[in-house]
Amino acid sequence: MPTTKGHQSYKSSKAARSRRVRLSKLKQLDSSTPARSSSSSSSSESSNIVEELFINSLYLTTASSSSNNTLYDLCTSQQKIMAYERRKNNAIADSDEMDFYQVIHNSFLLELMENTICIRCKEQWKGKMHIIIASFLGAHLAGIGRAGVDKIFGVMNIPPPVKEDHYEEIDRRLLLPCIKQFQHQSMQAAIYEAVDVNDGDPTTLTVSGDETWQRRGFKSLHGVAAVLSCNTTPKVLDVQRLSKKCVICTGALSVKNKDPDLYDEIINNHDCESNYDGSSGGMESQGIQDIFKRSISKYQVQYTRYIADGDSSVMWNLTQHPPYPGIEIEKIEDINHWSKRILYRLEKLTQELKHTMLDPEEKRKGIGGINRLTKGTKYDHQRHSLPKYVMEAIKPVFEDLASKTLQHVLNGSSQNANESFHSFLWSMAPKNRYCSGTIVDICLGLAIMIYNDGYLPIGEILRELLGKMGHYSYVAFDRINKQRVKKRSTMEEEKRTTNSR
Repeated sequence: MPTTKGHQSYKSSKAARSRRVRLSKLKQLDSSTPARSSSSSSSSESSNIVEELFINSLYLTTASSSSNNTLYDLCTSQQKIMAYERRKNNAIADSDEMDFYQVIHNSFLLELMENTICIRCKEQWKGKMHIIIASFLGAHLAGIGRAGVDKIFGVMNIPPPVKEDHYEEIDRRLLLPCIKQFQHQSMQAAIYEAVDVNDGDPTTLTVSGDETWQRRGFKSLHGVAAVLSCNTTPKVLDVQRLSKKCVICTGALSVKNKDPDLYDEIINNHDCESNYDGSSGGMESQGIQDIFKRSISKYQVQYTRYIADGDSSVMWNLTQHPPYPGIEIEKIEDINHWSKRILYRLEKLTQELKHTMLDPEEKRKGIGGINRLTKGTKYDHQRHSLPKYVMEAIKPVFEDLASKTLQHVLNGSSQNANESFHSFLWSMAPKNRYCSGTIVDICLGLAIMIYNDGYLPIGEILRELLGKMGHYSYVAFDRINKQRVKKRSTMEEEKRTTNSR
């Protein structure tokens, strides 16, 4: 049945009266605009009108018709704030009732928020938006960046995060200093553990080092050198981020010709991310050298035995520019890389002798094939023998590589821990996405903390930035830690089973 005047509810009539009051007050405000700028009494009258308009707006929000309720249920304040944000740079005409209403509504909202008292801590709100900081920290952990947060907020019907420039400011001023602090504590604890395992001797530590790049190939703008301990559970001892580009220096070039003074001010008053000028391939040698040189001043330890991957430039640099005067760094071959070099040489020799007649009596060419050198996915431990001519052909390979190198491999280890750490690092800063030096530093700090101590230390960052770690944050981090431990124990059990066969 159509709704008539007699059937209107009390709320509908109240909403109608509120609208009429609002329109009449707006007309009074329009007519009093010249006097408002020249008379103090008009100013106080307009402030009273503003207060009444705010009260009426509350009635409008809660006492609208059923059709309007659907619209207001979709976060009325959010829509008004977003509309005001789009119009804030335009001149607001006094005749535009909706724009003026938004200005009044949002100004009162902000004033109310600034005077809000927290129920839990009984302190006044200081302007921190915890959901923004927590979401950006989570974005770095998940490797999705601000764009990923924007999509998640959109699906969840949450107002969008701050703009890109504010996002970078939060990273630079809030997240990075806090993460750096806990990163240093984690590496310091790893040093103490490595010294204890080494019978308390800080002058003869054995470490494994390697370099990783943010982009594949040798055109990467960022690289990370890392040194890990060789304990039963390897941990990160020190890292060095090397960058060839700074986003602030690059952005300042746009004003260099128009405003040289502003350009000089920007260049002289920022922390430059660029700290390397050479080729990307040379980052490993420079990064490892820097880590070795500062080991005494930073941790009061010496790295005297180094597990390397066969890169001659790193050892050459450590030999020509010794970090510890009078002490020679002992190189220990990485078993995995050494095995790959043996395999590469044998494969190359097989191709070179593919059409060479080595056994005239049997009229056989080459050394590859059945009962000779061939690839196999499984190895059975039955007795094997190679023809004499095959053994003579491959003898130089073993003479070159097995005589002196085996002395290093006898006590050798591997860089598997380094490779694992690199993989975990770039899961937070994916190689298919551009990252600034600041983002690499943040992800590097998070990767070190988690790799050394698990996910629970992330709660310390939340306590430092937000004042507390929530219950469900603890539950989530604890569950992820248990999953990691279970996965690792399963892999070790499979490895022991394979080796025992």
